[in-house]
Amino acid sequence: MRKKLVYLAFLLFIITSISSADYITPGSGKSWNLDSLVANSAGSVTFSGGEYFFNTNILLANSDTLKIRTNATVKIQAAMLFTVYGTLLIDPPDSVKFTAIDTNSKYVGIRLDSLSDASIMRNLIFEHGNSIYFFYSNALLDSSVVRYNTYAGTGARSGAIYMYQSNPIISNCKIYGNYRSAIGSGANIPSSPTIINNLIYGNSTANGNYPQINIGAGGPTPIVVRGNTFLRASTNAGAMAFSPIGSIPSLIVENNIIKNNRYGITITGGVTAYVNNNIIDSNNTQGLPTLGGSGLSFSGAWTSSSVICTRNTIRWNLWGVTIQNTAKPNLGNLTSSDTTDVGKNIIYGNGNTGKIFDLFNNTLMSANDTIKAENNYWGTTNLDTIESHIFHYTDSTVLGYVDYLPIRTITSVGNPGVKIDTYEFLNLYPNPFNPEVTIKFRIKNDGFTRIRIYDLLGREVMQIANEYLKAGEYERNWVSKGLASSVYIVRLETSLNTYAKRIAVIK
Repeated sequence: MRKKLVYLAFLLFIITSISSADYITPGSGKSWNLDSLVANSAGSVTFSGGEYFFNTNILLANSDTLKIRTNATVKIQAAMLFTVYGTLLIDPPDSVKFTAIDTNSKYVGIRLDSLSDASIMRNLIFEHGNSIYFFYSNALLDSSVVRYNTYAGTGARSGAIYMYQSNPIISNCKIYGNYRSAIGSGANIPSSPTIINNLIYGNSTANGNYPQINIGAGGPTPIVVRGNTFLRASTNAGAMAFSPIGSIPSLIVENNIIKNNRYGITITGGVTAYVNNNIIDSNNTQGLPTLGGSGLSFSGAWTSSSVICTRNTIRWNLWGVTIQNTAKPNLGNLTSSDTTDVGKNIIYGNGNTGKIFDLFNNTLMSANDTIKAENNYWGTTNLDTIESHIFHYTDSTVLGYVDYLPIRTITSVGNPGVKIDTYEFLNLYPNPFNPEVTIKFRIKNDGFTRIRIYDLLGREVMQIANEYLKAGEYERNWVSKGLASSVYIVRLETSLNTYAKRIAVIK
């Protein structure tokens, strides 16, 4: 009897949800394509001028499948929603574009609902709507573009990709130019996405405090954020925030590149996390140290140390690592029974107001006696210099202590992690120069390649290249217009390594 009641309640839920749809597929186990929707929907789906039009709300019923395996453009009427209870399979040779009939009048988007776990969206372009909404859904979004989507007001989702008790896989996508977050979920609604190998940049065009990834509570499986590149959020937006009401039982953030956002990664209470091997670089775009600019930020009412940070490079942010309230991350504890807690972070050159703040521990001694930060490299082996770059008990006796000994030493020329002329190379000529120099370089693997110019204080002054390149040799020219005579650093970042060389501008 109990099973029947549950089934009836679920059936009522479906009927209530679809009652607002203008066309509902029959739910007879049929496989559809866009042309058969045109033939059977009595004008709800039409075809004209080589494009398909969703003129009303469309619902793909449970047990039905929609397959889009050819290139197509689907234009959707303002305020309309495509809801998927069945299975959506998008896998064209090039792309299927879902866009608005009128880009000034947004549609609601695509909602993957509770029975749509088998759905796969690949080579999808989703633009000028509100969101791809995973609602109790574990579907796959792969090799797609999500761009130019906006927050449409009350009842709308605040992320271009949004989750409600869902565990989707979001992989190999480009997500950019969206009004609020690229990927988001409710603060108290557990979701555990897998977010891997995406390029995420230029989101939060509203210029509010909407980080590019904004995730609340996690589910029983780990949240995984791995191998992504986060670039250039708007002035007031950070790269990643994990701020649950409740908890995140397991979070893995590793192998990401995080640059030029308001802040890098912020984690608040109720989180068990492993933060490993990320490059967190130049997150200082807002420029107001009282409001942000941390590479790694921890806060909240933690009762035990449940975050391990290892092998990260944290440099040129307004603050390196900031710790507040009773948060207690581990940045290296060589006496821990946890063999992953080995330190090996590279933390240097973070600062504001003319001072270096590589680690700022603002927790009280009464609440939190010691932060472990052993076996890290701080840009120098001079212990007095390291001490002066760490703010803690020795600066104010009301604060907790940072145990940063022993330090890790790195025997290399120049900045840690910078390699000079192996198979890949970076050459500059002439040097010195005025006003133009040729930058010649070779990359070993296909991937995103970036060339940036920095002054001797580590500030980025110019970007020469930020593009996907095939393996091979290339040349780019740099004209030093507007720069004073000085020495600058040319930095090449490939998918494998980082290279840097000094060059002089003489005018």
